[in-house]
Amino acid sequence: MDNISKIVLSQTSGEVVGYILDIAMDFQEFVIRGYYVVDEETESEMFLKREDIVAASDFAIMIEDVSKLEFSSNRPKSLIGRFVFDDRGVFLGKIVSLRFHKSKLEKILTDKCEILTRHIKSIGNDVVMAEFKKKRKSQTRREFPKPRGDVLVQIQSSQSLTMPEKVTLSSSFYVGKVVGEDIFGYNNERIISKGETISKNVVAKAKKHNRLNQLFFAIKR
Repeated sequence: MDNISKIVLSQTSGEVVGYILDIAMDFQEFVIRGYYVVDEETESEMFLKREDIVAASDFAIMIEDVSKLEFSSNRPKSLIGRFVFDDRGVFLGKIVSLRFHKSKLEKILTDKCEILTRHIKSIGNDVVMAEFKKKRKSQTRREFPKPRGDVLVQIQSSQSLTMPEKVTLSSSFYVGKVVGEDIFGYNNERIISKGETISKNVVAKAKKHNRLNQLFFAIKR
């Protein structure tokens, strides 16, 4: 996730062509295929293959020219923010971070536990399903804190599982409203605090981290 939010530079033109919005993963092999790049002016999204990256630094990703970017109109939802259940229906939390070794995903981290990729059974449009063998259960899932007794999945409202593809409300809808919970960015850093009054800068920050959906549902009503 280190490349998220980095600017993308063209060697040929010397221009900033956008910034990294999200990773593109092969969910069969759990490897990074490339990145989704967004143009701040047009808000159009492009796909950049990993092999077309010429160089990468702490601040920027370098490509040869804009011809290496392919138009993308069907970017899947990020794994960050998705709910995880095991094959018994136990709720394992919401994904807050991903851990990679080079280009390969090693584990997903939820707000409840860590899950190695070999235990991911399927990745759906709404949730990630995990499967654990009884012999290795205690070794592959580190929960904190450890639940006591039978674990019951409690969903407080239907909104908690409602994850629309994209919130398209204008910035004026958000401005002046108050945030009811903390919102975290791609690298699990807090980008918006509970109780904060929403400004245009707050909306822009949520948009940059692809968190408009969470901002919408976090508004105090």
